[in-house]
Amino acid sequence: MKIFALLLILVIVSGTNHQHRLNYTKQRSITSVMAEVEMKIKSHSPLDSVLNVLTQFRDSVNEEQVNHDQIFNVELNECQAEYEFRNAEIQNAKSTLRDSNAQLSTCQYSKQRTIEQQQVNQQQENTFQQHLNTILTTAETESGYFKKRGRQYEDSLHAIDEALTILEGISSGYRSFSELSKVSQRMLQTSFDIKKTPIYTPIFNRFIQLANQGESVDLSSIQQVEHLLKDLRSTIEDAYNQFTESNVQSVALFNLQKEKVNKVLSRLQQQYERQQVKLDKLSACIGVQSAVSNSASSKQQRNQQLLEQAQALCSTFQTEYNYGTQSRRNEIQLVNQLEEMVRQRFEEVHEEKIVLKFAKMKY
Repeated sequence: MKIFALLLILVIVSGTNHQHRLNYTKQRSITSVMAEVEMKIKSHSPLDSVLNVLTQFRDSVNEEQVNHDQIFNVELNECQAEYEFRNAEIQNAKSTLRDSNAQLSTCQYSKQRTIEQQQVNQQQENTFQQHLNTILTTAETESGYFKKRGRQYEDSLHAIDEALTILEGISSGYRSFSELSKVSQRMLQTSFDIKKTPIYTPIFNRFIQLANQGESVDLSSIQQVEHLLKDLRSTIEDAYNQFTESNVQSVALFNLQKEKVNKVLSRLQQQYERQQVKLDKLSACIGVQSAVSNSASSKQQRNQQLLEQAQALCSTFQTEYNYGTQSRRNEIQLVNQLEEMVRQRFEEVHEEKIVLKFAKMKY
């Protein structure tokens, strides 16, 4: 009975130290083994019969350990494979995230630079458009001026021609100086208009002299005035031709300036369109790389979480294995101690029988 009391204490202590021990075999129980051993001893069973109970229990524990070792090795391999897979996925996500972020930064920088270039391009286009508007406005103003001054030159020439006609009529006796006075007023006005009044002055003086002579004017005086009028007409006509040529040159210059500015505006507009196409592509790049970056970040986080979960699960496997192995070691230790006690008890009984036999023989 002392044997079983001691073993019962060991079992209780073992259960206290391993209260979380996992039971892989519900049918096995050290308490049942102890009860069976006690029963066999009480029934005076042979030592081999008692030890056979302990041997079977030990074999059961060892077999269970072998099975657990095999299961644990499979779990270790699965854990290692899971670690490798998740780490590879994490590294792949990190690499993708790094590359996509680099490409995203490049596209964002390029987009900002293109926007700035487009703004500069737009400012230049506005400047040249204003310059073109100035050219067109100036050309329109100059065109009105040339048309008006051309009519004024033509009016001057018409007035001179009319004066020559009146002088010819005065020479023939069918025109009067009053008519010459009227046309001289128009000539004075046109001289103001074309800003040639000084060269008209000698003519106006001769008109006054002719008017003062009245009916007594001689033909040579009229011819002299006619000669001056023709010279004046030639001078005014030359000035008109020069003015016309100047107008042609001015129009040509305006057209040349307009053509140059239009070419610059066309180039700026084409450049703006190319920049807009580039901006559209960069915006698409930013959208794609942002999506790739977000996906890679999510993939990294997801696989990191799965890796941590796998590590926790594999840690549980390791803990279970350690607890189970230690529990079975404790069971083997208890069985070994029980076996040792049983053998010792059988030896003590055997010695007691020998002593008793000698005692009987003595008496």
